[in-house]
Amino acid sequence: MSKYLFNIIPFVFSTLFLLPVNGQTNIKVESTVSVDRMMERFVANGKANENIKAWRIQIITTDDRREMETAKATFSSIYPGMNVDWKHVTPYYQVRVGYFENKNKLMPFLLEIKKTFPSATPVYDNVSKRALVSN
Repeated sequence: MSKYLFNIIPFVFSTLFLLPVNGQTNIKVESTVSVDRMMERFVANGKANENIKAWRIQIITTDDRREMETAKATFSSIYPGMNVDWKHVTPYYQVRVGYFENKNKLMPFLLEIKKTFPSATPVYDNVSKRALVSN
């Protein structure tokens, strides 16, 4: 998609949602056909893509499943309620935690986690939208 689309969408939404609400219900927004088509493509693309990119913290990478399960249990006991996922990328098991919008929001938590998991590193990962909503 073009840069133009990403510049126009915040403008359209801010125009729609930041209008003063004083009992008016007959608000009419007029747009050109090209803007309507871009919005339709944007919505269709958002519905079609099941995953988005997000920052996560990978607390361990190991080829020992028991070590992976121990790390996962340790993390869950220290940070109950925080998201913990693991995946097997042959021959390694990876444990990843949290979802962060950007790397700056991740860094304070990474420094805290490194006390228990010194090998923790930030990773940019494909994350299911459903996982984000359920968190």
